[in-house]
Amino acid sequence: MFVEAAERSSFAGAAEALNVTQAAVSKQMASLEDRLNISLFFRGHRSVGVTPAGQAYLPVAKRVLALLESGLDDATALSSRRSITIEVDYEFLDFVVTPRLDRLCAQLSETDVTFLPTVPGRHVPQSDLSITYGHPRPGRVSAERLCGFRVFPVASPFLLETTSDPLKELPLLHDVDSYWWNTFLQAENITRFDQGTVLGNGALAIRAAMAGQGIAIGDDVLCADALRRGDLVRVGGTALHGRDDYWVSEHPDMLGDPIAASFRKWLKAEVAQLFENAQSATWKPAT
Repeated sequence: MFVEAAERSSFAGAAEALNVTQAAVSKQMASLEDRLNISLFFRGHRSVGVTPAGQAYLPVAKRVLALLESGLDDATALSSRRSITIEVDYEFLDFVVTPRLDRLCAQLSETDVTFLPTVPGRHVPQSDLSITYGHPRPGRVSAERLCGFRVFPVASPFLLETTSDPLKELPLLHDVDSYWWNTFLQAENITRFDQGTVLGNGALAIRAAMAGQGIAIGDDVLCADALRRGDLVRVGGTALHGRDDYWVSEHPDMLGDPIAASFRKWLKAEVAQLFENAQSATWKPAT
């Protein structure tokens, strides 16, 4: 009220602008003067004028109003933001989602995203969306196959320069499952009695391979970026279908939600681009 009254030198003009009574303006200005212990207005019989103290206080009052308006804009923006939680396979999060977070943030610019990585044996809280290796657990809706993949040994190209027979001579890097190494060595007619190093996680094994520590079991999803960059190359001539696929699904409460739809659109576009760019990848994502 003070700014309106001061700029118009009129309580009546301020009352009209603010759609209140002149008496309400006069009462509020008197209360403000009491709190500040200064006179802000000269009061005449039919008009008011701004005192020197009032003139000095006017820019201060304007700055306070601007701060209040800015705070209101910030509060409105915060109240309009959404938040979602996404359960995602740990290895998929590491190799596929994390390198593309900038594009995800651009796609969901008004949404705060929390990822819940799934690790075998660890409980994951309820999530809005899920990216799972293998079909989603019961209770999810809109389950959609995201992509399959091919599996093959991978190693650093610099490590391969040290030997002419890598599958026989280089260290083998394992996760907890020996199935793939047994299958590949058999397919290549190679017998090895040394188990190699068990890292307990496929992502750790792949990263160790990128660091030149040995040969890991990779695939054309998790290793797509590294293959494209030349950080990894395929070893041997055998490539096998993965034992399961990646799936995306939703909590029933998210059915028809525009944020869920936007995320799924982004995810499918990124996976399609990943396959298109990957070296030696001919297995195509679901359409």
